[in-house]
Amino acid sequence: MNNAPFSTEDMARRRKRSIIMAVILGVLVVLFFATTIVRIGSNFAMMSGG
Repeated sequence: MNNAPFSTEDMARRRKRSIIMAVILGVLVVLFFATTIVRIGSNFAMMSGG
């Protein structure tokens, strides 16, 4: 009898879900960073008269 709290199928499913969540989080970080850079760049262009 297996005393493990989760089966290998459960662990594989959890790992896949964790990887997907990490990718989504990484994409959001990059999106927010890019948005910030674009907004700062446009503000800088307005201040310099361009």
